[in-house]
Amino acid sequence: HYWGMPLSETCDALEKHAKGSCESGMQWQDTAYWICTFSNNQHRKDEEVGPSWSESSFYLALCSGSLRGTCMIVDEEALPLTRSWC
Repeated sequence: HYWGMPLSETCDALEKHAKGSCESGMQWQDTAYWICTFSNNQHRKDEEVGPSWSESSFYLALCSGSLRGTCMIVDEEALPLTRSWC
């Protein structure tokens, strides 16, 4: 996700993704998304990540038993792909 993109476009993209990837018998509205920016304070990342990467919210989310996949939201210029951490 690129924060230059309006939040409404992010929400629209997540809704479209949820509707397209919803398992049979599930309501798309029950699909939950973990968004890294909302998971930790970007201005206090050293404190948020902890002493080890295995304690970070990123790692814990990816190792969660309920994780079904990942979703990258890309703007028209694909700017998230210009950052090495994405």
